[in-house]
Amino acid sequence: GFVWDASDECGNKRNDDNWMQMFEELMEYKDKHGDCLVPSKYDSNSKLGSWVHTQRRENKKKRNGKNSQMTDERIYKLEEIGFVW
Repeated sequence: GFVWDASDECGNKRNDDNWMQMFEELMEYKDKHGDCLVPSKYDSNSKLGSWVHTQRRENKKKRNGKNSQMTDERIYKLEEIGFVW
């Protein structure tokens, strides 16, 4: 059968479960606040604020042709919920 390999170009495994958990927390934030503009120093969930900052940084690296953990699928998911780069 088909074996799905979530390795990036360097052979490192991406932590997709962790990413999806944080994405779900972002969706909960959006439900509560009406947007995805999580402050980087968000007191209620500092991990989420840091994660959002990381998504922006990784997307910028990808756009600049550098190694990045950002994938087209992740970009699509974030943009679908109104994420602001």
